[in-house]
Amino acid sequence: MYFSLGTSPSSDSSLSCSKAICDLFKSAKVSALVSIYSLSEAAIIDSMIAAHKRGVNVVVVADYVQSQGKNMNQYLKKLETAGIPIFIASKQKACMHNKVGIFDSLYVATGSYNWTSNGTRKNDENLVVLEGVGLANAYEKYVFERVVNNETAAKIYGYRLTKN
Repeated sequence: MYFSLGTSPSSDSSLSCSKAICDLFKSAKVSALVSIYSLSEAAIIDSMIAAHKRGVNVVVVADYVQSQGKNMNQYLKKLETAGIPIFIASKQKACMHNKVGIFDSLYVATGSYNWTSNGTRKNDENLVVLEGVGLANAYEKYVFERVVNNETAAKIYGYRLTKN
């Protein structure tokens, strides 16, 4: 269990949501699939790019409304420029309010934590990291692939996800 630094007990950095997400990107070997409502935490962006440069298949699906904001849009373009495919959930009728990372089809990071500067430093947020192939596969199918491959990814930066 992790917390935003603004509210974690004694501001203990070992409980930091941002650090936990960055550590998951650092340890990923094969894939890091992200379904995210809002994204603007620089350390996480840098960790995503570093993982991609190591050969990890990093792919992002983002909420349409949030992706149009200047701050998030600039970070999505930075990821795209680095070669990371970005899918925008622009046809989805509901807000794509997920805050999920699926790492190596084994670990799932999820919770209220917005992967943003405010989420890291100001908000009262939490994150859990769960381990399990079955759980990770369910998240890939219902939270990630559903948006990317079938239903809502209309505006696409980068290239389309291909499953082997």
